[in-house]
Amino acid sequence: MKVRSVLLSAMCGLLVTVGFTSCSDDDEDMPWNEGAKVELPKYRAFVLTEGSYGKNNSHLFYVNPSVDTVMVKDIYTEQNGRGLGDTANDMLVYDGDIYVVVNVSKVLLRLNGAGVEKARYERFDQLGEPRYAVAADGKLYVTCYGGYVARFDAKTLAFEASVQVDANPEEIVVYDGKLYCVNSGFGYGNTISMIDVAKFDKAESIVTLQNPCGIQESEGHFYVLTNGVYNYTTYTYDEMPCCGEYNPTTKQTTKIGDATRMMAYGGNLYFVNSTSPDWVNYTTTFSQYDPAAGRPTTWTLKNMPSQLSSSIIYMMVRNPYDGSFYLATTDYVHDGTLYHFDADFSYMSKSFTIAGINPNSMVFLK
Repeated sequence: MKVRSVLLSAMCGLLVTVGFTSCSDDDEDMPWNEGAKVELPKYRAFVLTEGSYGKNNSHLFYVNPSVDTVMVKDIYTEQNGRGLGDTANDMLVYDGDIYVVVNVSKVLLRLNGAGVEKARYERFDQLGEPRYAVAADGKLYVTCYGGYVARFDAKTLAFEASVQVDANPEEIVVYDGKLYCVNSGFGYGNTISMIDVAKFDKAESIVTLQNPCGIQESEGHFYVLTNGVYNYTTYTYDEMPCCGEYNPTTKQTTKIGDATRMMAYGGNLYFVNSTSPDWVNYTTTFSQYDPAAGRPTTWTLKNMPSQLSSSIIYMMVRNPYDGSFYLATTDYVHDGTLYHFDADFSYMSKSFTIAGINPNSMVFLK
């Protein structure tokens, strides 16, 4: 490495620690910073907050994962000179780029690795509001509330085709040449749609748990999350929100336990259940599921802050570079808080406020 590069790297590391990030070597060293007004270091993380429905207050935060500090409170606005939109629902990283799905504003965005917008798609009137996305082989697949999975070119976001699925498709995953999305039917649905990626011409509908909202896959194991079945006459749940294991061979889903958020990795499932008798005071339990054992057990988080047991867990995400993971809390009104645990489930004595409501996604680049 050139002496100049060594000196600049050292200076950047020092400046980032104190909160200043506009230091770089040359464009060839950090091409993903192209067009940036605020230049970022190589190792970086982003947190997406959806805000409140109808308030147009979604935000994208740049976080320094080395010190767990929010460095720029709205990196999208800083880099692009405008707000993200209303109810940003999902975010993922693919091929060095960041993709954001903004549900109510009906916008799909491709950002470079510094948060600079490179492409957008807004013509969702026929497809319905976009919800979740997954990427594979240069394509982006987006679930749309009109009952479609739409395919886009991942670089240009040019619309290519769509496949009709059941009503109100939600989270989507890709595995072994197949797309799987769950369909909530806005509370009345109970299906998984499976689409052959190569053909992308039709979907097979498979019965699963009632009102599914999430699906995740890890090492060939599929897990489904539901929002439960709420009775607006009695103001109670007829069926509690829960999670289950989906078997792609038998096409059967087996309930695991009550759950409101989940995180799958290493083939296992980690899930929490946040409940309240009055929508004010909450109790959260922590569980894990090993498919080999076939039953859930208590998930022990070492030195866990006591407030997590009485908070609503809104996000669970793992850092793929060091195996650590973050839990994010919400009360739907105030700024969310992130708590950092290491790969051995020990609290790292690091929590920080995001300054945005309802943090729902976090991605890492390096």
